[in-house]
Amino acid sequence: MKKLLTIFSLVIFIFCFSQEKYVNDATAYYNSKSKEPFGYINNPSVNEIYMNSNNTFEMWMRPHNSCFTWQDYKGIWKKEGDSITFTNQYEIKEVDSYEIYKNKNNNSNKFIISFKTDRKKIIANQSISINYEYDFDSKLNSEKSIEFTTDKNGNIEIPINKIPNFEKVASLAYQFQYKQRKISGYISESNFVNQKDKEIPKEIIVVLVENPKKEIVVRTVKTVLKDNKIYIISSNKTKTNLKDYNKEWKFEEFYTKE
Repeated sequence: MKKLLTIFSLVIFIFCFSQEKYVNDATAYYNSKSKEPFGYINNPSVNEIYMNSNNTFEMWMRPHNSCFTWQDYKGIWKKEGDSITFTNQYEIKEVDSYEIYKNKNNNSNKFIISFKTDRKKIIANQSISINYEYDFDSKLNSEKSIEFTTDKNGNIEIPINKIPNFEKVASLAYQFQYKQRKISGYISESNFVNQKDKEIPKEIIVVLVENPKKEIVVRTVKTVLKDNKIYIISSNKTKTNLKDYNKEWKFEEFYTKE
């Protein structure tokens, strides 16, 4: 046991002395408060930078409002003279599915939802799970999932009078298993799936993308190390053809070594 403790202590010692920490929490914890509903943090600044001796790094954003809003990024760093370059990369993918809304002014007493692929293949005899998502202000919880099966034309029908509290429904959440993929999405014309702004059209086509495209995004941060401080010079990322929903990195002017 004593030997194990000694080895453990040695590991901790090596770890502690193989990592450098730079911090700046002057405004990083509090700035960029979101104007979005429910008070979420939109895009907090990086307030901690950890540089490991194996040339990997971690950057942390730790807003004070909740640990659930904390974010971190990992990558590699390279030093040339006083310049340090941080590089991080991630993958973005085309959406698995999207919705087409038809007859937006249709006052039908039922939803007709059609499922097909982007290669015009009808998704027939497919089990589909539907959830009713309610407006946030209604204080209603999402209903238990209801299972439907598409007909030979790839359609399901949902009578309005079978939907509890229909007037408060903000979106219809769908989910189904297609081969080895789990496909999910929301049918809504509002900006937020739990905020009702408009009535949901009664005729919808859900299109499954059979082979979603993928791209790699590379983020680069150029800095200068001076007097035990890392000064941020620039931050950019590669442009993509696909939509990239990841936030831009935000930084304080400099970070001081602890």
